[in-house]
Amino acid sequence: MLADFTETRLVLHLDELPHIIEGVLEDKIRELTEELLDMVQAREPVRTGRLRSQTHAYVDNNPVKRFIRGRVRILPVQEGVNRTAAAFGALEYGAPGTSGRRTGKVKIAAYRRAGRNVRAYERNRPRIEARRFLRDAAAIMLPRARAEIERAVQNALIAAQKK
Repeated sequence: MLADFTETRLVLHLDELPHIIEGVLEDKIRELTEELLDMVQAREPVRTGRLRSQTHAYVDNNPVKRFIRGRVRILPVQEGVNRTAAAFGALEYGAPGTSGRRTGKVKIAAYRRAGRNVRAYERNRPRIEARRFLRDAAAIMLPRARAEIERAVQNALIAAQKK
């Protein structure tokens, strides 16, 4: 078994995995993914509840490519241009504001609203601090998840050898 990991990601390469171990791993990854979902939702900002309602946990088991993956994602509200997803991304990653090279005003083009013309105008560039509710929760959980997955694999191997 070969494991690769970064700050927020753990990948196990399992070439020849008995089905009994696969089941144990899927159960453990499902448990850890649900726990991660709870951590992410606890860290998410709450004003309307829309962000929490769009945050979901998934466990993918692909027998062809031989991987089991747990993910916590924020689903888009609609297909195509999705301003809500952009807002969620701004909350997670932040927005530049007036720091660095991007200073000054933002130009807003003229548009029509409710049958009326709105003239072009300028406003201050928004500044949104990064909340990191997805990335920080994953980084906090990663060392423990890695240890629990390794322990589950070892226990499953011992149980499979006894049979």
